[in-house]
Amino acid sequence: MKLKVIDEKTYKEFALKNPYISIYQLPEWGKLKAITGWVSHLVGLYAANELKGVTLLLQKKVPFNKNLFYAPRGYLLDVADFQLLKEFHEQVIEYVKNNNGFMLKVDPNVIYAIKDKDGENKRIVGQEIFANFGKLGFKHHGFTQNFEDLQPRNLCRFKLQPTYEETLQSFSKSTKKNIAKALNMGVAVRVVDSGEIDEFMRLLRMSADKNEFVLRPTAYYQKMVELMPEYIKLYITYIDTAKYVQIVNDEYTKTKKELADYLEEMKKINNGSKVVKHHQDLVNKLAKLKSDIEYAKKLQAKGEKINIGALMSLFIGNEGITFMSGIDSDYKEFNPKYAFYNQHIKDALELKKEYVNFYGISASLDKDNPYYHIYEIKKGFNPEMIELLGEFDYVINKFNYYMYKVSLSFYKVIKKIKR
Repeated sequence: MKLKVIDEKTYKEFALKNPYISIYQLPEWGKLKAITGWVSHLVGLYAANELKGVTLLLQKKVPFNKNLFYAPRGYLLDVADFQLLKEFHEQVIEYVKNNNGFMLKVDPNVIYAIKDKDGENKRIVGQEIFANFGKLGFKHHGFTQNFEDLQPRNLCRFKLQPTYEETLQSFSKSTKKNIAKALNMGVAVRVVDSGEIDEFMRLLRMSADKNEFVLRPTAYYQKMVELMPEYIKLYITYIDTAKYVQIVNDEYTKTKKELADYLEEMKKINNGSKVVKHHQDLVNKLAKLKSDIEYAKKLQAKGEKINIGALMSLFIGNEGITFMSGIDSDYKEFNPKYAFYNQHIKDALELKKEYVNFYGISASLDKDNPYYHIYEIKKGFNPEMIELLGEFDYVINKFNYYMYKVSLSFYKVIKKIKR
């Protein structure tokens, strides 16, 4: 077998059929990372004329004149076949050495364990593959619990049913109610292109600032969308203010009539505690709706559409992934997240995907965990929690690797201080 540099077309024809494919392994991802100083390599292993495995390698020069290599989300081949994995890996390491590399980092897109939505009933499904990487001499970074790795290790996803209605019925009662609430408040979702990237990023930053997440510059995400339009959708959730005014007015008219009819009925019946309570409930509801009408009119005065949420979704392999999102917390009562998740689900079904992947979460479901809120809304979709194998380093030069680790630790401290 022989490892060769291959062209994009050959690479993608093989890569897109592999069950471990992710957006991080596309040639376009390598082009995107060039913005931040990475050089990309596409390599494939041939047995005679048959391509057996491929990987994207990202190369970056470090201060001591050596190169760090990273295969984002790992190798694309049958990683359960140890002999094939070993042959591929050994030739990749030779390639890295020939390009002055001192280490190779991988974080395979391979499931290690699956748990239910409550974090229970853990099933280890990737133990053999995990052991294969150990046998090759990789150093494992540990089964991280939060967001310590380059890419999230802990994810949650749910399996799509054949139809939207069947999928909807698989959710919790409160989740179905919250989806309906958003739609019944005049909330809608539109797909946008990079022409609205500034508005999209404005909404993302609202959540990023609140949750202390670091976002890259707008130009980075604009380039990402332009490079991978067939895999990425940008959604903006907004209030259709005219529709919201109409909905509230209609509900007010309906409740007003209901109250009038009930008052007539009360003249004919014994007004017990239940009757009095129902009457008071209608009076309170009418008062609230009157207030809602005033609020709806104020919103309408701001414009036809008020943008309140943004979601970037990735559709690749068998998944529709909710990659990153943000909302304007001033309008959280409109349930913008439920609205764009609902649209994402519909699009995933239309694209014949098998799963909706809500992406990174914390492995800890302790409500005191600072990351718990990321999972809280997703739990109602009845997902399963999945753990990937995690991050591995293959060390070629121990001294350079040690210096790299020291430099990285120093950089993290400085970054934390700046925050």
